[in-house]
Amino acid sequence: MSGRPPQAAAGRTVLLAGWLFADLLLLLLVIALGSLPREQRTGTAPRPSAPSSPPPSTQAAERGLVLKPCSFTVRTGSDASVRQQLGKQLSGAGVADRTAGFVLAFGTAPDPQPGQDAADKVNSQITGGFSLFRHAPKRGYWKGGPSGQVRIDVFFLATPDGDTSFPKRCHSSDDES
Repeated sequence: MSGRPPQAAAGRTVLLAGWLFADLLLLLLVIALGSLPREQRTGTAPRPSAPSSPPPSTQAAERGLVLKPCSFTVRTGSDASVRQQLGKQLSGAGVADRTAGFVLAFGTAPDPQPGQDAADKVNSQITGGFSLFRHAPKRGYWKGGPSGQVRIDVFFLATPDGDTSFPKRCHSSDDES
């Protein structure tokens, strides 16, 4: 028989288990930091070699994304009508020369299927009419309301100089909360 009460032994076990848990977390942190590439550990960027590095305009995967969408609304109709409406809005917002990162279109209709069909149709109309949308992934969604309009939310890629700020003359559906 031991001279310690059973409660003291149980408390000591819990205390040791806590320290073991803390030590394991510290070990996991050291392993995670050690597995990072050297550039991320030191905070220095790798030096690209000049001959093998393509120009920045072809490195689309490395460009940033503007995290707030520019929103445009068009009435459904013919290809020419939709392209004309959107072209005016793109020029007015000063983003006609930018490159779209991805596009979300919301077709307005009382029922889901006609709304999504309108959004998908507008997505195909703008793909054929504007080079800035050609390589951007597009998704069509439904938004409840009267038929006949599609809201297009465009998330632009950063400018070639790396600017990811929201274009000044753009309007965003995020502002309509």
